[in-house]
Amino acid sequence: MATAFTPMLYSVEWSSEIKITLIAVISAMLAGVVALLIMELVGKRNSASNLPAGDDRVWYGSAESSPEPLPEPAPLLAPAPAPSHEDSVPVGNEVEFAPSAELVDDDENADTGTVIVDGARLKVRYNRSFTARLIQSDDTLKGYYSILRNELLRYGLKSRVSWGNESMYRGKNTYAKFAVRGKTLSMYLALAPVDFANTKYVFRDAGSVEKYRDVPMQLKLRSDRAVRWALELIAAMADKNKLTRKNAPEENFRPDYRNTTSLVREKYIKLYYVSTPDVSEQALKEAAAADLRELDRTPREFTTKLMRADGVLKARYSAVKNELLRFGMKPRMSTSNESWYRGKVTYAKFAIRGKTLFLHMALDPDEFEGTKYNFRDMGDVGKYGTVPMRVKLKSDRSVRWVKELIATMAEKKGWTREELAERDFRYVKNRKK
Repeated sequence: MATAFTPMLYSVEWSSEIKITLIAVISAMLAGVVALLIMELVGKRNSASNLPAGDDRVWYGSAESSPEPLPEPAPLLAPAPAPSHEDSVPVGNEVEFAPSAELVDDDENADTGTVIVDGARLKVRYNRSFTARLIQSDDTLKGYYSILRNELLRYGLKSRVSWGNESMYRGKNTYAKFAVRGKTLSMYLALAPVDFANTKYVFRDAGSVEKYRDVPMQLKLRSDRAVRWALELIAAMADKNKLTRKNAPEENFRPDYRNTTSLVREKYIKLYYVSTPDVSEQALKEAAAADLRELDRTPREFTTKLMRADGVLKARYSAVKNELLRFGMKPRMSTSNESWYRGKVTYAKFAIRGKTLFLHMALDPDEFEGTKYNFRDMGDVGKYGTVPMRVKLKSDRSVRWVKELIATMAEKKGWTREELAERDFRYVKNRKK
């Protein structure tokens, strides 16, 4: 621009003051343009850096990104999906605790409850995404999901996650969908229910619901047998659509448990309170925070703590449990512990406090003073009086030390060690009712 004006400046008889003024104005304009360009570039870079972790990855991994061997990391979270227009409807008279959402899924999946604000009882709604529901499900449901997702991937299908479902597709065709309702996993398949009438299969025709029109056969997966039947129906669906199955190693698609507070903050759960003229939005937010603290209160049950623990803790628990079994001990579950006994005598107890796994053993802590082992004497606590040596399982080295201590205890009792194959005890199975 300055070059274009140069001939004009010298072809016209202008005073030096005017020329200096024109040059200053043109320079200021150029500086403004450069500043705008820099601001735009910086803004794009910042917006890219603010994306949620995993934003550029395939949800829960893929055949190209297999999880590591034991202990397996939790599958990657997808970015919180925005509600699609077809699954969302505006809801009036509600205040959202997690900001920025304009549309809300208002369907049968929405969890409801109450909170107390200034003595008034108000309705609360937790709108959980499919991702959140799966994360907070029990280990049995996650196991069924992992088996079936692995099988669908073997037929070359890909995954797409919306707020309420995970769809498995190829090209422009959707062949299966997953959904979680309460404590039940459902899978929808691209099969005509009428073709399977009067067969052994238990299913429901969901074709009248718009989003399941292409995958009308709904299977509720509540047992191992239901999963076996689902695998047979996946094969039938693949045969009908000429999909070829390829062998692939089993991957672990069980996500680690996450509490409600963290999922609300990351927008995998939308939190709503019914608004009233008498209650301020600030009071609602304070009640929301209090209610979340109540929801995320540490459970007392050992099995619930284990189910909600991360994959590393579960792997250490499994390794030590296998070793206890090799010395002929048997487990007995109480509310807060898993005890290990022979005859009528207890020789070990598992406990979980916070995010840490402990093993209490029937060894005299005084005998191990000044050794390499890190432990604590818990003999003054009533329920640990017979198993006073407590070892904190915070590393692979501590697991090795615990195995040595178990062997020492067995030697004192004259027990022999049986070579048993390693079993996977990382996941809590539902008790049969």
